[in-house]
Amino acid sequence: MKPDHFALLDQLRRPWLDDAALKDAFHRATAQCHPDVAGDDGEKSAALNAAYAVLRDPSSRLKHLLELEWPGPAPSPGAIPPHLGTTFGRIAETRQRGRDLAAKEAAAQSPLARALLAGDRATYRRDLEATVGALAETETAALEDLRQLDALWEQRDEAMRDRLAAAQQHFAYLAKWQAQLREELFRLG
Repeated sequence: MKPDHFALLDQLRRPWLDDAALKDAFHRATAQCHPDVAGDDGEKSAALNAAYAVLRDPSSRLKHLLELEWPGPAPSPGAIPPHLGTTFGRIAETRQRGRDLAAKEAAAQSPLARALLAGDRATYRRDLEATVGALAETETAALEDLRQLDALWEQRDEAMRDRLAAAQQHFAYLAKWQAQLREELFRLG
C-alpha cells in the first residue's frame, strides 16, 4: 500500500500547501522521532524525509495527491501543453546554441580561437540566465494558479482530476527545464 505523505506530516490532502507550515510540521515530526528522544531506528526518519521531499515539490505533491484521491490509471499526459509550446521552443533553441558553442569550443585549437568565442559564450550565458528567469516567472504564475485551483478543491470531480493532472504536468516540465538550464549554467562556470 502506498504511504500517505500528507497524513505522515499531519497535512490535509490539498493541492496547495503553505511552505512554512509544511516545514514546521516536518521539523516537529522529525524532532519527535529523533534517536535521542524516541530511539528511532531511522525508518521513521527516512519516511518523514521522503514525505517532505514529495510534499514540498508541487509536481510530486500533485502526482501523489492524484494517486491517493483517484487510484488507478492516471490520465495520460499528452504533448507539451500549448501554453508551454513557445517556452519549449525557446529552450530548445537556446540549448541547441549551447551545443553548437560547445562544439566550436572543443574544436578551437589555439588560445586566440578560444578567446574569439568569449563574446559568444557571454551572450549565451545571458540568454540562459534570461530563460531561467522567465521560467521562474512562469512557475510563480503556475503556483498562483494552483492556489486558485485549491480553492475549488472540494469539488473533487473528474474535471478537477484533469485540471490537477494538467497542473502536475506543467510543474514537471518547468522543473525539468529549470534543471537542464541550471546544469548548463553550471557547465559554463
